[in-house]
Amino acid sequence: MIFDTKEVTWANMKVVLLGKELTGIRGIKYKLSQEKEHLHGAGDEPIGIQRGKRTYEGEIKLLKFEYDILADAVKNAGGRDILDLSAEIVVTYVKDVTSTPRTDIIQGFQFKEFEKGWEQGAKFMELTLPIIFMGLKQNA
Repeated sequence: MIFDTKEVTWANMKVVLLGKELTGIRGIKYKLSQEKEHLHGAGDEPIGIQRGKRTYEGEIKLLKFEYDILADAVKNAGGRDILDLSAEIVVTYVKDVTSTPRTDIIQGFQFKEFEKGWEQGAKFMELTLPIIFMGLKQNA
C-alpha cells in the first residue's frame, strides 16, 4: 500500500465569506474545545473522563482592503461596525488537481474584536481578527 504524503498548500485553499472569495486573506485558524476532567471514585486513579461544554474560536488575518470591504457590507446592511457581522465562512482546500476537495463550514461566526495599527516602513496593513462561532461542519 502506498500512502500519499502530500500536504495542502496555501495556494490550494479558498475562503469564502458573504459569497465572496477572500483574496486579501493572509491566514485563518479555527479550533474546537471541550471541557474535560477526570472522574474519580475510590482510590487515586480516575475511573472515567467527564465532558462539559464545547467552545469554538479562532482568528482570521486580513489585509486592510478586505477588512474595508467587510466593514462597508456591514454598514450597508444597517450594522454599526464589523462586530455586528454574523455569517458563515466556507474554507475549501485540496492537495492537488486529482484530489477530492475538502470543505469546512464555520457556522454562525462573529468577530470578537478588531484593532488597527500602523508601523513605520510597513508596505501593507494586516489585521488579525479573533472570531467565535457556533459550530463546524467538516467535509460538507
